[in-house]
Amino acid sequence: MNVSNNILETENLTKRFGEVTAVKDLNITVERGQVFGFLGPNGSGKTTTISCVLGLLSPTSGKVRLFGEPWQAESLRRVGVVMDLHGFYPNFSGRDNVQIFGELTGPVSDERVDEVLKLVGLADRAKSKFRTYSMGMKQRLAVALALLNDPEFLILDEPTNGMDPEGIVEIRNLINDLNRQGKTILLASHLLSEVEQVCTHLAILKKGVVVSQGALADLISGAGQAGVVFEIITSDLAASAAVLEKAGYEVKQGRDRVLVSAPADAAEKISAALAGEKLYVTEMRRTTGSLESVFIEATQPGKK
Repeated sequence: MNVSNNILETENLTKRFGEVTAVKDLNITVERGQVFGFLGPNGSGKTTTISCVLGLLSPTSGKVRLFGEPWQAESLRRVGVVMDLHGFYPNFSGRDNVQIFGELTGPVSDERVDEVLKLVGLADRAKSKFRTYSMGMKQRLAVALALLNDPEFLILDEPTNGMDPEGIVEIRNLINDLNRQGKTILLASHLLSEVEQVCTHLAILKKGVVVSQGALADLISGAGQAGVVFEIITSDLAASAAVLEKAGYEVKQGRDRVLVSAPADAAEKISAALAGEKLYVTEMRRTTGSLESVFIEATQPGKK
C-alpha cells in the first residue's frame, strides 16, 4: 500500500459539458493530516471536481491521483464520502440504515456499526427512526456510514447545507474530532465562517478556476500585509471604492462592503475623503485580515 504524504492531487483537471467548462486546469494537493477547504460559491465547480475524484464523472482532460498513485477504483476503498443526498429510509432506525447501506459493499459487524454511531454522537438515538432526526443528526448519520470502512480520507460536500446554527456546530465539532483522530478531510463549502473555523488549508474556486490557495494562516496574514484592513459599508459602494482608490488606498470591492488596506490610524482620513464626496459611512470595522477579505480579493470582478 502506498503511504504517500499526498492524499489527493489533481493535475490540470478539466471538465467540460458541451460548451460549458465547469472546471479548468485545476491543480490542488491535499496532504495527509490536513483539513482542506474547497471554497467557492454555488456553481463554482466544487461538486464537479469531487465527482471526477470519485470516478462519478470522467475528466475531459487532466489527471487525478489518490494516495500518490494514478486514479483507480480500488483506491476508493480508502475514501469516505458524504454528499448532499443520502437516500436513507425514513421509517428505519439510524442503526438499521447504517447496517443496510453498509452491507451493500460487504459484511458489516454489529460492533463496527455501534462504534461509528458512538463516534458521531448518535449512540443514544441509534434506535430512533431516521425521520425523527434533526438535520444535524441526519448529516452525522451520513458521516457514520462514510466511516464504516475506517477510511483514511473523508470528503464532505456542503455538509451543513440547510442546517440551523446548532446543527452547524455539531458538524464543525465532528470535523475537528475526526481530524484529531488522524483523518484527512476535504471540506467543500460556500460558507466562509465554517471553513475559517475548521480548515488548515484551502483553495478558492471561481467559475471552475482556482484563484487562491495555500495554508489558511498564511492567506489570512497576507491579507493584512499593507497594514490593517478597514471593512466599510456605505450607501454607494462603487462610488466609495472609486473615491478611495483616487485617494491612494488599495481597495477591494465586495458584494456588500469595501475593503481598504491602510495604516492603522487612517479611519478618520478615510471617512473625511468619503464625506467630501457626500458619501457617508454607515459601518466601519478594522481587522488585520480575515478569510472574508481573502475571498473578496480572490473573487472580485476582473480577477483571474
